Order: sequence, then structure tokens, then C-alpha cells
Amino acid sequence: MKTDPEEVARINRSGRLHPSQRWKILDFNFWMAAALLAIGIWVLAIIPGYSQGWGFILAAPVTVVVALLVWFCVFRLRVLRRGKLTWFTGYTHDVERHRPLPDRYPILLYTQMSQGQNPHYYARFNGRTYTVYSDMRAKFRPEQENTVYLTPNGRNIVNVIPA
Repeated sequence: MKTDPEEVARINRSGRLHPSQRWKILDFNFWMAAALLAIGIWVLAIIPGYSQGWGFILAAPVTVVVALLVWFCVFRLRVLRRGKLTWFTGYTHDVERHRPLPDRYPILLYTQMSQGQNPHYYARFNGRTYTVYSDMRAKFRPEQENTVYLTPNGRNIVNVIPA
């Protein structure tokens, strides 16, 4: 089912996460952590049967890893449940087209080539550098004002809307 970009933009402007944008929070990293969490719980369940008295020593590092995975999964689920977004608005400058002038542009777009000559897109604003995937790169309008919507932890770009 295709979502209407205008509806997504309207909901994002109200500071909320659209249901079609959940995959940006429940991405590959979340599902990998959930799978490792299930494996860790399974390992903790079988350690007492095979350890012959050394169960505590074997279970300690697994317990630490399981605790970190639980924290990561709960954190992502809380971000998804709250569904609130933060945003940053500013004039966007494409570094590839023109050299940037210092302290003049709040949002800078640039590309770095990997060793395999594959382009990786980045946006720099608010004192941090963010990875911009190709679908988001197409939404940026250089030499205009753009509003960038971020997850509450400020790590993932959810949407870009020309202001």
C-alpha cells in the first residue's frame, strides 16, 4: 500500500511519526539485536545443563550481552511508542556544486566516495554529521530552506521537507 507523501509531511509537521516510517526505527540493527537476544536467552537456558558447576562463570558474559541487547531493543521500542520527532530547519548548501562559505550555511550536503567508488551521502548540521540514504538525498532541495525531521535521539533522519 502506497502512502501519500502529503499525508506523511502533514503528520511530520505536527511533530509525530507516520506509521509508514516505523521501518526507520525498527531497521536491520533492531532485528539483528532481537535475534541475538533470543539466541542469548536460549544459551542462558542451556548453560546449567552443560556447565557442570561452571555455569556462573560461563553465564556472566552472556548475561551482560543479553542486558545490553534488552536495553537497545527497549530503547528503540520506546522511541517508536512515543512517536515524537525533533526537527532542524535551515538553508541547505550542496558542497559538490559550490565551495561552502564558513558559518553561512546551517545545513551542508556532501558526498564521499568509498574505496569501491560508491558514493556515500552525508548532511552536516547542528554540529553533527548524519548519513543520508539515497531516498532522502532526493528530497533535499539545495540552495533552499529545508526542514529535517529526526528521531528523538537525534540519530536517524526520518524525513526532509522543503520549507
